[in-house]
Amino acid sequence: MGDCHYLYGNYMTVKRITFLQELLTFIGLKDRLHLAWISSAEAQRFVQVVTDFTEKIRAMGPNPLKGYAPQVPIVQATASGQRAACADAVAETAAASV
Repeated sequence: MGDCHYLYGNYMTVKRITFLQELLTFIGLKDRLHLAWISSAEAQRFVQVVTDFTEKIRAMGPNPLKGYAPQVPIVQATASGQRAACADAVAETAAASV
């Protein structure tokens, strides 16, 4: 978990990265997040890790979710007229999906 004296921060980072990796796997973006412990004195290692991960991502190809746009309207609550317009859009979307 690294040699850093911020052990609790490192522990929380591992927990968060693990959770995000599982989430990304669930939505179809497996192996697109990487964590490496690198000291500020390890410039060459940093370059190598970033280069290797970049090559790995390029080999995977483009984002498989690219072009996916959920049909969820944006609701803006800044003025009552905008809310009404968005409410109509929500009703239209809901009616179209039935």
